[in-house]
Amino acid sequence: MSDKFSELVIEAFKEAGNVGAGHAAIALTKLFSRDVDMTIPYVRQGVVSKIVKENEIEDGTSIAFDFLDIENPIKYRLSVVFTLDSVKNILSLLSNVNTGSINSFEDLNEFQSSLMQEVGSNILLRYVAALNKMMKIDTMPKFASQFRYGVKEEVFEKLTQYESGQNLFLVQLGLFTDEKQFECQLYIQPHSSSSDSYENLFFS
Repeated sequence: MSDKFSELVIEAFKEAGNVGAGHAAIALTKLFSRDVDMTIPYVRQGVVSKIVKENEIEDGTSIAFDFLDIENPIKYRLSVVFTLDSVKNILSLLSNVNTGSINSFEDLNEFQSSLMQEVGSNILLRYVAALNKMMKIDTMPKFASQFRYGVKEEVFEKLTQYESGQNLFLVQLGLFTDEKQFECQLYIQPHSSSSDSYENLFFS
């Protein structure tokens, strides 16, 4: 078993990053009840340490994240990350609450946290759908995602604990409405035990 992907598989994952971004924008348009447009997604691939170093979030920054694990018929993890500014802009689109009083994630109430979990789940599930279609499989996560937050170093330490081998894909996605703009980072982590399966699934 090799955890090094061919260029064809790498390009397929990058294409999934682009397709999933389009699906996510459509899902958020429905959720926000207004048009959500996106910038061209920027997709990078590499080892965990390299990608984390290049993710443009400063050390010590508090970030929010959701993740989903897929286990059958292949294994991979999807994670989505938001900065506090993006969370505040998203919440202002979903509710009439003044977000000026939100200075940290600890200031979020239960309702606001549930709204962010819904946003994160929508984005993650659209990427699952994109990968399902490209690999011609039908799979869903075993457990629902959970909205949580922490300091960047602590959050990304969790990325290094997942057996993704050499392959970690980062999708940087900018989204905007007429009123607000926000960003998220989507991480696709193929599990090392499934490395040999992807070429067959993408190109069979």
